[in-house]
Amino acid sequence: MKERTALGEAILKHWRENCPQIVRDLEKQNRLEQAVFEAQEKTGDLLYELVSVRKMNYQDAWELAAQEWALPQSEGLPPEARPSGKSRSGTSRRNRRPRPRRATSG
Repeated sequence: MKERTALGEAILKHWRENCPQIVRDLEKQNRLEQAVFEAQEKTGDLLYELVSVRKMNYQDAWELAAQEWALPQSEGLPPEARPSGKSRSGTSRRNRRPRPRRATSG
């Protein structure tokens, strides 16, 4: 049995609050637990890659990783339940503006 972590709980809570229909569809398909587990594993792997390998600031890495699980994977869901033309974060990657950098003293 795959274990849900605190990250998995946070992911599920976010999904239930922000995309309840997709959660219901995943539950009907008996795929919710698997989707949560996959999201928590991918997020952990991505955080490791960004922080440990690429030496990214943890907060910035967390923000990027959270975008990856903002919406559940929509494969196998009916078309009306899928986010159309958008990334999993719900925003078009093409139209996303770069974040302004903070000035540093020194």
